[in-house]
Order: sequence, then structure tokens, then C-alpha cells
Amino acid sequence: MFAVKPTYILTPLIAVAFIAGLLVSPTLTPPVTVTSTFRESVAVPTTVTVSPPPVTQTAVSTVTLTRTLTVTATPYRGVPLKLDVRESKLFEVTVVDGYRVVRDALNRTLVLVPRGMSPPKEIAGVVVYVPVERVVLMSATHVALLERLRERNPEILGRVAGIMWGREYTWYFEEVGRRLENGLIRDVGPSWNPSVEDIIALKPDLVIIYTFPGSDIPAKLDEYRIPYAVDNEYLENTVLGRFEWIKFIATFFEMDREAYEIYSVVEREVGRVVEEVRQAGQPLVCWFMVYRGTVYAAGGRSFPANTLAMLNARYGFADTASTGSITTNTEELLTRCREADVVIYPTSFISSLDDILKELPELSAIKAFKTGRVYAYRETIYQLGYYDTEGYVRDLAAILHPEIYGGHQLRYFARLAG
Repeated sequence: MFAVKPTYILTPLIAVAFIAGLLVSPTLTPPVTVTSTFRESVAVPTTVTVSPPPVTQTAVSTVTLTRTLTVTATPYRGVPLKLDVRESKLFEVTVVDGYRVVRDALNRTLVLVPRGMSPPKEIAGVVVYVPVERVVLMSATHVALLERLRERNPEILGRVAGIMWGREYTWYFEEVGRRLENGLIRDVGPSWNPSVEDIIALKPDLVIIYTFPGSDIPAKLDEYRIPYAVDNEYLENTVLGRFEWIKFIATFFEMDREAYEIYSVVEREVGRVVEEVRQAGQPLVCWFMVYRGTVYAAGGRSFPANTLAMLNARYGFADTASTGSITTNTEELLTRCREADVVIYPTSFISSLDDILKELPELSAIKAFKTGRVYAYRETIYQLGYYDTEGYVRDLAAILHPEIYGGHQLRYFARLAG
């Protein structure tokens, strides 16, 4: 057992995190010397002579040695260390006095306490004992991140006690669908109106939710004192910012290092695609849909707009300031998008150009409609397209730059027939 100088304790988790680059400290502190003294027995061969008659033999004797090991390490106690979060803006994980402290998307504080330890008195927040053993998930995107972690820990899905589903969509994660059908994972109702009674009955260690205007789910969970964490990855405005929430999910399962490694792979693959299209032409793109006569377009600072800019494309509404969607009229849409090389129609509920033109026949004047470069979502995009973020990016790059990606088979988008 290490004999450590008073005040500082360097746990294996933190040591590994430092080595992997997971944690960064805002300040430097003096190093701490950790000393360990231990004994070990060593077998030593000895030559002896036995007489009479004189015979030489080799015997083995045991010698006990005392060794001292001294290690110098940087202390962290009292110095908050941050998990390396590069793109996401809406969550943070720090380590304070050996405890991971999470700030979620509602700016709430959750204190992660390893099982068998007592919560720290000096850190205020919602206590969550980790690794969580029973969790309820609200969104298919939360499931998607967990599925990516399952590549490193095949047993992690066994900790999912419930999902807010309500049979409102098809599952493309086959094992998740099978467990829901067999009752191994309980369907606690749709995400917009889950059964709190069913959630209580599952006795979860944690419920992971997202929030939206008008939602009363946080208030209900607060009322029944059910621990929850808010994962609003859908509000992040970059591809990597959304996927990086895998680090948020992972920390509750004590899989920080695995999440860091997975994110690094995705970051590298996305970066490779960005490099591939850097010198390509810059197609004009419009990202919109029409619903009951109203045109909804992605804002100039939104997730789609930032993704298109990353992939060396010009966006028709780039000069608008919205981080979400904007409404516009037919005249402005045609002014901005008449010469659009590509149109992305962000829904999976249509199958042809005629489905769109029935809503707004004037769209036939747009160049992309004439050349057949109009693309809609496949249903798989909401689950597998998030799980496979690098594949999503490559799909979109192939749509924008077919001269580079000839023969690429789209997974998450579909080209609409006339």
C-alpha cells in the first residue's frame, strides 16, 4: 500500500487520465512525492560441499529484501481538472478532490461518487453513484452514443432498464429492439409524455433526458427526487460538438478513457474528409423543407450551415444569424436558391420530387430540381447516422462533391427521383 504524503491522493483513474490527455489543469502545482516500501523474497542458489565423502551440491536459500519505490506526480486535490471537451459547449466534466463533477445542459451540478465511497461534504450537487447500474434513456440519440460505447464494453446495454419510446419509431439497433420486445428493457412511454410511475418502478440510478420548450419532465423527476442528467446534444451547432456528448454519457459508466479514444477516431476521420474536399469546388446548397405552405430553412449559424461550411460548400442562407431554423416565403427562397447546385430536404417522410412539388410547385425553378440533385433523409439517419458520425459526414461530402466520391453508396441520405 502506498504511503502518501498527507492531503494528496493520486488515484489510478486520474493517473491514466493524465497520461491519455483526458484531463487538463488550469494551473500548475508543485509535484508530490509518493513513496512505497515493500518486501520480497528472492531464491538464491548456493554451492555447498558435503563430506565425507566430499560431494559438491547446489542448494537454494531464501533472502528477504526491502525495497523503496519513489514516484513523483502532480497533485490534483483542490485544483479542478477538466475533462478534455473540445467542441461541445453545453456540458463540462471536472475532477475536484478526486470526484468527477458534471455540469449538464441546464447548468446543473452532478457529483459522481464511486460506489463504496461517501459523497463529499464540500461539493454541492445531485449525487449519482457510479458506475450507474440502472439507467433510463429518453432519446434514440442517447441510445446511439451508448451503442458506440458498447463496442468497448459489450455488457453496457444490460444496464439500460428503460427507454422512453412509446413504439413511435423503428429501431435500427437490433439488440435494443430485441430487448424492448422481450421486456429486458422496459418501454416507459413516449419521450414527450413518459410514465413517471413506470420510471419510479424501475428504481433507476439515473435518467438521461433532453429538454424542449414546454416540457414538464424535469419538474416531475425533481418532484419524485429521481436523479437525472440533461443531454441536449441536439442544440450543439457542429458535427463533432454533437458527437462529443459521448464523453458526457460515458462518465456515468466510468468509461471516460474509452469515450476519449472513440471521439479521437471520429475526429480524425472527419478531419480526413475535410482535407479531401478542401480544394474542391464550392457548390451552392440550400437546406429547407416546406410544411403546409411555410418554408423552413436552416439558419446561417445552425448545425447544417456549419457542416456545409466545414465541407467547403456555400449556403444560401449563410448571412442569417439564427442557430436554428428560420421561416421564409417563396419569393425569398427562390431568390437565394434558384441557382442552388444541391438541395437537402431534411425529412424521411417523402420519396420523390413530386411529393415536394405538390406542396410548392414553384420549386421546380430551382437548378437542383432540374438536375436531380435533391436529397432527403433516410429513416436510419436519426439513429445510425448519429452513431456513425464519420459516415454521415462522408455521405454529405459525397453529395456535395461527387467528382471526388464517385461510386460512393449513400447510407443516410436518398437522392429523390423525379
